[in-house]
Amino acid sequence: MVHTNDIVIVGDGFAAAVMAVHLLRKQIPASAITVIGPGQLGKGNAYTAISPAYRLNVREDLPIIFSEDPEHFARWAKAHIEDPKAQTAAGYFYRRNDFGRYVSELLSHELGAQTMHHIRSRVSRISTSGSQWQLLLDQGSTLNAKQVILATGNAPPTWPCPVFIEQSSSDWRSTHLIENPWPGHHLQSIAPDDDIILLGGGLTALDAINALVEQGHRGMVDVISPRAIFPPSQAPWQRNKEPDWPSQISPARLVRFMRNYLPSAPTNSSEWQCAWEELRPNLNRIWQQFTPGQRQRLIKRLGWLWSLYRFRAAPQTIAAYQQLQARGQFQFSVGRAKQVIACEPKVKVVLGNGTDRIGDRLINCTGVASDPLLQQLIQDQYALPDPLLQAIAVDSELKVVGPSSTWNNLWMIGPATMGSLGDVVAASAIAKQAEQLANQIKLSRLS
Repeated sequence: MVHTNDIVIVGDGFAAAVMAVHLLRKQIPASAITVIGPGQLGKGNAYTAISPAYRLNVREDLPIIFSEDPEHFARWAKAHIEDPKAQTAAGYFYRRNDFGRYVSELLSHELGAQTMHHIRSRVSRISTSGSQWQLLLDQGSTLNAKQVILATGNAPPTWPCPVFIEQSSSDWRSTHLIENPWPGHHLQSIAPDDDIILLGGGLTALDAINALVEQGHRGMVDVISPRAIFPPSQAPWQRNKEPDWPSQISPARLVRFMRNYLPSAPTNSSEWQCAWEELRPNLNRIWQQFTPGQRQRLIKRLGWLWSLYRFRAAPQTIAAYQQLQARGQFQFSVGRAKQVIACEPKVKVVLGNGTDRIGDRLINCTGVASDPLLQQLIQDQYALPDPLLQAIAVDSELKVVGPSSTWNNLWMIGPATMGSLGDVVAASAIAKQAEQLANQIKLSRLS
């Protein structure tokens, strides 16, 4: 007789770990939970980072794991982290790997003497098997599950354009063409005088810059991005009031309201960021009222601005960028990469306008890629695409939406729910989803 797992969590990063933590806090036994993911549970792509220069981009009081105890991480950090570079005028911005350690310790605490089954593998396919799910693992084995929670988090970056490799050894390629920079292993092999090309101008690029400055880099850093601008540095903001939102709101009216509400102060000022953060708590409710077409048009028109101001930078990373600027070691190349040509010892990036940039190393900082497992669920008609056509659709109870109805035993939490539910990227938002879903599962087991 084939063994059927009770609850299977797919993923090994933050979303998967906090899902397990909240299930355990609802007195669901560890023996009923199976986690599938190749890495250390709780670390994932973001918090496995080995570089001490990779920092959280939010201050210490914002990663809220437990709704009843919002200061839990701040207290833990004060007691367990020795990090003299964390403190800034805007608060404490701790190392990312220390936050990963915190999440791992939360899980260990909730487990106590219990043991939870963790399969070190990847799920390559999910299909139905009667009233259950069958999961195909990357080594070819399968397992059955009564309930599945997709908590795969952010898929690691992939090259945004074709890459042509000529006359180079595998060792050279692995250290000079960095497709996924999130772990930070590549930093150790960078020579101080190397000229570095960064594809993308967001937080990942700022992480790379901060790491380069901390290790005394002397070469040029060239950032290829559609716009010559980085996200602003975090300021010491607080929510002081709640906006008086219109009762009826369209995407155009939303944009006008936000423009009128935001002050004419600099975006890196406390005044501007206080207003911005006052707007955010209601945006998910408003987002969910819009039609799929309205959401697509809104993101197409203003998505880049949302990303710029929503994902503000740790002050340490902006200070590092300013150091490079002051020393004449930095430049923006405005455009998009059309192709990469690597021929040892140099890397060439050809831009869409026909110009090119040549450097010693290329680091892909373009951000999150498409998740193949979610795309498989769409292709096999187990799930509908979300309104932004980037992931799969979920309802307000986090149930995956199929072609004919929602599934009662397949859920998803984490950043991939953004197209359906709105701003679900921060640790606190993901933890809130995990808490909500854990409560649903507990109630269903009691009924």
